[in-house]
Amino acid sequence: MSLIDVAREFLMAVKHELDPSTTRKGEVIQSGQFEFTLLTPSHIQFAKYGRGPGRMPPVDPLLKWVQDKGIQFDGLTQEGTAWAIAKSIEKRGTKNYVPNAPNALDEALTKHYRTFGERMLNAFAVEIQGEIFKDTPPFPREIKFGI
Repeated sequence: MSLIDVAREFLMAVKHELDPSTTRKGEVIQSGQFEFTLLTPSHIQFAKYGRGPGRMPPVDPLLKWVQDKGIQFDGLTQEGTAWAIAKSIEKRGTKNYVPNAPNALDEALTKHYRTFGERMLNAFAVEIQGEIFKDTPPFPREIKFGI
């Protein structure tokens, strides 16, 4: 397995760690010949660990969610429903709020770092060894000593 394959698998493992927290899933894209980028939803921290009371969340993403789910409170438009939800979150926070929660992305990266770090080192060693010995055999076929 090549170094680039291991890097892709590492980011996919991180993505799969975060994906259950939100309906909008992350994406791993190849952004260069030897470069991958993990795109996560901007609200991944709040999706995983909630939001505490005190600040109103942005209404536009809530409006999109309300529209996607077909939610509408009695006597309100969907926009009004999104505003009501945002105001409720501002006042009470969300049910899944975890005070002093770790950073969700850092947590996922750290969880998979050791496993994939070792695999990356092994893949790197194989690729470097291939480059070092590509023009010469690793061991001489015949050894002569003279006196």
